[in-house]
Amino acid sequence: MRFLASAITATMVLALGVSPSPAVAQEQAPAPPQAAPSDAEITSEIVILHATNDGKGIDPKIGKMPELGKPPFSAYNSYKLLERLKVSLQKGKPTTTKLPNGSVLMVSLKDVVAAKKKDEPRRFVVSASIQKPGGTTFLPLLEVNAKAGENFFVAGQQHMGGVLVIGIKVAP
Repeated sequence: MRFLASAITATMVLALGVSPSPAVAQEQAPAPPQAAPSDAEITSEIVILHATNDGKGIDPKIGKMPELGKPPFSAYNSYKLLERLKVSLQKGKPTTTKLPNGSVLMVSLKDVVAAKKKDEPRRFVVSASIQKPGGTTFLPLLEVNAKAGENFFVAGQQHMGGVLVIGIKVAP
């Protein structure tokens, strides 16, 4: 397993040898390979939507999100963008976001899975959970193996006559 901190430390702490005589040459061991930045940290986009059946349609600020027109999301005829966040996910360090209904969304990068075939993309194991105000758990733990650029959703929390729909997209 490669550790980014070790690789950075090993690369940055190179001792420069000084020869006592010009005739003596010193060899430096090659620096260990560094972990790719996306193996330790990735960017993720979180969209927080309010789904209702008030007949207003899909908020144009949401952009292209074809999943909203398919079940189970097609059960709602209106979606409003409440918030769009860019967050940095570091491997093993959860990022928290307060939701409009007072709950807290926790998202974490668990692992980066190398492609099994040459033409397949890497996959990102991302976990998400939602804690209601007062400490009770709405969503104990959802773990998704996602491709970059692909949304996955967490939905179902009641909010102002509708439900919250949270889209999470990995964008390394």
